[in-house]
Amino acid sequence: MFNDYVDEGKWDFRGDDTKEYTHCFHIYPAMMIPQIARRLIELYGEKGDFLFDPYCGTGTSLVEGRLAGMSVAGTDLNPTARLISLAKSDDYDRTTYSLDGTVHKFVEGLEQELAELSEDYSSFPEPANITFERLEGWFPSLSIAEVSFCLEKIKSLETSTINRNFLLVALSECLRLISFQRNGEFKLYRIEESQRPQHYVSLYPLLKNRIDRNVKGVRKFISNTTDGTSTEIHSFNTVEENGEILLKRRPNIVITSPPYGDSGTTVAYAQFSWLTNVWFGLDSRSPGALDRELMGGRRSEIKSFGFEPMDTAIAAITNEDEKRASEVVNFFSEYLASIHNVANLVLPEGHVCYVVGNRTVKGIQLPTDQFTAWAFVEAGFEYVKTHIREIPNKRMPSRNSPTNIAGKTSKTMHNEYIVVLRKKAI
Repeated sequence: MFNDYVDEGKWDFRGDDTKEYTHCFHIYPAMMIPQIARRLIELYGEKGDFLFDPYCGTGTSLVEGRLAGMSVAGTDLNPTARLISLAKSDDYDRTTYSLDGTVHKFVEGLEQELAELSEDYSSFPEPANITFERLEGWFPSLSIAEVSFCLEKIKSLETSTINRNFLLVALSECLRLISFQRNGEFKLYRIEESQRPQHYVSLYPLLKNRIDRNVKGVRKFISNTTDGTSTEIHSFNTVEENGEILLKRRPNIVITSPPYGDSGTTVAYAQFSWLTNVWFGLDSRSPGALDRELMGGRRSEIKSFGFEPMDTAIAAITNEDEKRASEVVNFFSEYLASIHNVANLVLPEGHVCYVVGNRTVKGIQLPTDQFTAWAFVEAGFEYVKTHIREIPNKRMPSRNSPTNIAGKTSKTMHNEYIVVLRKKAI
């Protein structure tokens, strides 16, 4: 059922450059590689279409849509993701406030200015909605002064919003690298307290490297986009609404990679973004508050969906751990609501392309790909096919701990499933 798996080995894109154009901007958990979106657009889209991504993250599909001559829209609940997505996919002013001019004004003298900072950061105003006392648990004092100086300099520049966002994104990617955050972790784990007094990483070389890299990406991006196309980034929740009143048009094509599960137990989007969210005044709450807003963050009763493969899997998990089963149901209940809203938004004969993973909970694999196809068919779509690929390089844990027993791990998913459906004509 809904398992017409095709093209195995043709969608792996091993060795391909996944950092072309503005895709070089900012790491982020579980990013879809651009080659997937590019090929899906070639197969199921047309120039002039309107592309929508209901879980846009940092905008991979949006960038590819713009490059293919489409206007694009995305929505995401994470403010850091929206900031990055907009900086990657929006139009840069080629005349009045050129990016090169803004970058020159910002970088000019910056190395010397940062070198002259002392560890006394009392002269810097505290960032929005957060105290230096709170930041001291995550950054050396000198690093706090350096970031504060850069934020004030960015704020003072006479430039466009998109250029300011460009600089903020470059600075954002440096925050985890200069903090007490442990390397290689998406979740908020700090180095040992005994190591923190000696910890200091200079901000300038990291920031300059990312600015130079990202400028090259922007130049290539703007030279390959089509005049008359546009980007719009929203913050509405597709679990609760379809966004039709906010979008300029209804989409012909949806290309997206939804979360594989709730943020609290799978990929830690909220924790990964917390330093940027609080420093930049985007969301000063604890990461748990954002987790509860993301898909699967709210509780619901354990129930049957009416799709036998998923109901069987949930029943098996319930026998092992009722709490984990409840978390799975929470996620798929909201995922189903989101699918229904997206389905209502898509134009007749339009395509949806969902890149999903079949995660394993308590040793039981969840048939997310088949559930996705079933949900769209129930909403008036025709199943087309499922392209299958191995995951050679996606930034997510290769192993997890399904039992929460120290040292006992199991492999997470090896494959992604690209589920394609077409909305029936009226």
